Amino acid sequence: MSTSEYLKLKDLDKDFLLNESKTFCMYPWTHLNATPLGNIFPCCSNDYTMPIANTADVSLKEAFNGEFMKNLRMDMLNEKHHKICDFCYSHEEAGPHSFRKYSIEHFGKYFDESLEMTHEDGHVDEMKMRYFDIRFSNICNFKCRSCGSEFSSQWALEDKKSWKPDGPVIIHVDNEEGGVLEEILDQVDHIDIAYFAGGEPLITPEHYVILEELIRKGKTDTVLRYNTNASTVSYKDKDIFALWKHFDKVEVSCSIDHFGQRAECMRHGTDWGRVETNLKKFRATEHISFQMNTVLSIMNYYTLYEFFEYMSGVGLLDYDKDFYNSLYLAANPKHYCAQALPKSMKETAAAKLMGMYQGERAIDGLIKSGVGFAAQNDTWEDVKKDFFHMTYRLNKLRGEDFFDAFPELKPLQDME
Repeated sequence: MSTSEYLKLKDLDKDFLLNESKTFCMYPWTHLNATPLGNIFPCCSNDYTMPIANTADVSLKEAFNGEFMKNLRMDMLNEKHHKICDFCYSHEEAGPHSFRKYSIEHFGKYFDESLEMTHEDGHVDEMKMRYFDIRFSNICNFKCRSCGSEFSSQWALEDKKSWKPDGPVIIHVDNEEGGVLEEILDQVDHIDIAYFAGGEPLITPEHYVILEELIRKGKTDTVLRYNTNASTVSYKDKDIFALWKHFDKVEVSCSIDHFGQRAECMRHGTDWGRVETNLKKFRATEHISFQMNTVLSIMNYYTLYEFFEYMSGVGLLDYDKDFYNSLYLAANPKHYCAQALPKSMKETAAAKLMGMYQGERAIDGLIKSGVGFAAQNDTWEDVKKDFFHMTYRLNKLRGEDFFDAFPELKPLQDME
């Protein structure tokens, strides 16, 4: 292949792309995301409405150099916005952080290597998966209100009983044995960060296969990162703490949106006492970096300040030092998005949160981004029909009373 068929590094402003660009991202060179349905995306930071391919039709390597990915790379290099990246653009409008910027921070060191393998049409000679994020199945022991059957087998089972009798309960990225898992095992030597989510990763068999392969190959410098519901710390004969001891760095991000009854309603299946006990175990284990990933929604925005105060009181949140905690600014489902809270209630929620704001602490960044995101749009009138339909439907199926768990949201019933 002649050098004329490659993009010229000298023609690209590396410093601009890595530091000032509003579009450039390292993930199209270092990563692919796949959901349990087999839908493939450039990364997980999107609304999951624009899959670029499916594992039933192509391999990950084929998708990596498909027309969509080649065009996406060229758009990024030429400072062109792409709709599939709107989620990151929105995050950057609300605050300084985004998944795009994270990619540059952690994988920018591969810029030269990646661009040297990139052709003028965006084709890359070799797929090197530096960041792993494949959701092998929807196996999960929870059915969170903001989730659905694609990421929860419990949701799928409920759907099967209520309105989708022919629907599958277990959804798996592979149609056949091998396939995607074999591709990932072939990528083990390249992986810097292995991100396990679900479903619930700590009860997903493939997760343990990959861990044991990393250990077998001596790739224990791989950063293990988890998004877990913190409901369990064991699976069959596997002790997760014993496996984690092999690795230099383990980051456990726990999906915790509230405490007590509110937590148990938002994430059905939660036993708050057990979850809080596991959170404290994670926090107390020396080689585990503990953090919380809180999904901001219409359900918790109004009382987010109470959640922060409770978690601080039980030693699970340090306002000053816990910079790794995150607030996921969920845009979907739209009827549960924080932007859907009626404007007057959002203003009250914002005032309560900003009453905690001091400007320089770790918690202040979360407060500012949450308030900024919620204020971007007022969508209540557009989504309220869907909000009440889904809320009452789940109440009936699960024997719950949403407004008993969230009494502060009862005024919404007067706006139905």
